[in-house]
Amino acid sequence: MPKTYRKSFHADGFIAIEDFITAEEVTSIREEIAAYKGEVRQMTQGDTATQRFLLDRETLSNAPTLKAVTENTEFRNYLSYTGAKATLPMLYIQRIRNGFRQEKADPQKNMHSDTFHPTMKAWLFLEDVTEEMGPFTYVPGSSKCTTARLKWEYRKSTGAAKMNDKYSEKGSLRAAPEDLEEMGLPSPKGLTAKAGTLVIANTNGFHGRGQAQAGANRLEIWAYSRHNPFNPYPGFNIPFVPHIKHKVMTAFLHRKDKKAAEKGSKPSWHLISEEEMLK
Repeated sequence: MPKTYRKSFHADGFIAIEDFITAEEVTSIREEIAAYKGEVRQMTQGDTATQRFLLDRETLSNAPTLKAVTENTEFRNYLSYTGAKATLPMLYIQRIRNGFRQEKADPQKNMHSDTFHPTMKAWLFLEDVTEEMGPFTYVPGSSKCTTARLKWEYRKSTGAAKMNDKYSEKGSLRAAPEDLEEMGLPSPKGLTAKAGTLVIANTNGFHGRGQAQAGANRLEIWAYSRHNPFNPYPGFNIPFVPHIKHKVMTAFLHRKDKKAAEKGSKPSWHLISEEEMLK
């Protein structure tokens, strides 16, 4: 990764690279997505639905532009550097649907840290993302391990089990405006972007989905990397490793499907039709 990007990533906790792919590539990828046939899964949190399908070997074999973009050396290097491992993260096509149902507010729109150690998520936007569409939002500089942050985390951790917030209780601490002020952090910044922009963030920093109009949605290539923070090995960029990870993930989800069906319910990430995501 170029030095300017590295410095920006470590200073702010995120980078946004415009025109990472061309308008022609965006159009071609959207056409390939529209032709997709396969498993699509959905999870709802509050009034927002997240819909995804995995970019595995089979899917990419029928999508030449997607395959070329996701196998691009520059793209892979950036994700490996920011994820601190020489392995390709999990890649999905993702759609976020705001106001999907009548329900309490989306908890992911509150500023939060994913977990106690650095992690990486990335979004390669396949359409323009305006304020009304709920852009990815980040608190600049919040990924830094400062004394104020450590004190705040320690104080929160001592009472996390009694917060009546299942996300904070599991380690994904929420930060209200007064918490950000206590840590000496600025206000969150919504990252509006045009199609073809790549955003990569350390999600140990405080972030969330932006507030959006009901019915607004956005489409993106989404990357996710969360490794064991106590594992010192950098990993190996071996081509068949992602394929094994995809098979394991698919088997895990199918097992969840089976267990939920036995109870007459649906798993958190449940199957939907392609049309429900792609229409």
